[in-house]
Amino acid sequence: MYKMLVLDLDGTLLDDYKEIPAKNVEAIERLYDDFGIIPVIATARPLEVARYIANKGGRAFQTYIIATNGAIVLDLTSEQYLMNRSLEHKQIERLIGLCKEKGLEYEFMTIKCEVADAKYSYRRVVDPMYDNMGIAFNYQNDLEEYISKINEPIPLFAVNGTVEELGECYKELKMIPGLQISKPCIRTTPEKDSEGKIKTLAYYDIMQEGVTKASAITTLAEYLGIKKEEIIAIGDGGNDVEMFEVAGLKIAMKNGVEPLKEMADVVTLRDNNKGGVGLTLDSLHRQLQSRARINHKINGQTTIKPVIKTTIPDDEIEL
Repeated sequence: MYKMLVLDLDGTLLDDYKEIPAKNVEAIERLYDDFGIIPVIATARPLEVARYIANKGGRAFQTYIIATNGAIVLDLTSEQYLMNRSLEHKQIERLIGLCKEKGLEYEFMTIKCEVADAKYSYRRVVDPMYDNMGIAFNYQNDLEEYISKINEPIPLFAVNGTVEELGECYKELKMIPGLQISKPCIRTTPEKDSEGKIKTLAYYDIMQEGVTKASAITTLAEYLGIKKEEIIAIGDGGNDVEMFEVAGLKIAMKNGVEPLKEMADVVTLRDNNKGGVGLTLDSLHRQLQSRARINHKINGQTTIKPVIKTTIPDDEIEL
């Protein structure tokens, strides 16, 4: 039986307007109410953004949050941190120094918000998340000065550039001790090159060594006494690959990246804008109900056979 449902936010639980489709909320609540499957947000977003979405999601989401790619795991019921690992000051100094040397854009996250360089604002597409929250995106004219004044922990630092630029600086990033560097993630941008073609920009998410969504999920699962095979994970992006490695049922979004789809047990029939999560979880709910009717008695205990890839209706899910 599944006990935990881990959900990425952008491109997965949320539509492109950064809202949760009602179908997603309804399906998640049914799994929570009928089978006790705990939904857990797992995002690269800051903690307070994840908390905002949890509040929007309703009662089923008032349990645990994984934020900033796994650097933070919070028990919402007690406000207790099960994990809280930020970058060290000397690591941040070296990262900034390398970005300045290579002419690369960088940004970072505090617990509250994302902070980016104002002179690169043209590279960012409009993010409705902060509009929905009623706050402005935090652009700064001098990031170094801002860091020196805020005296806040920074759990995630991002280095941005073209794929080629990131490849060239990777070895030097690896020379900074104690860092966890994500795979390159493609970044949507309106910037064009000298020939008028859209540039392909990407970024590395950088955290403390050992910090990933996977390590956070493992920490939470151990805390709750949940096994790997009892975890469902749903995602769409490159930073969800590690999350899939610690899940028993791996669900990739139709709009997800190809490497993630290749790892998945199931690919949703619909994308994040059409309630792909909700449609798939409705199918899972029916499967669990069906299995519950044919429970087998083993050693005096009731068990339910696990849902596997081939049993989910192919009229609803691409296999």
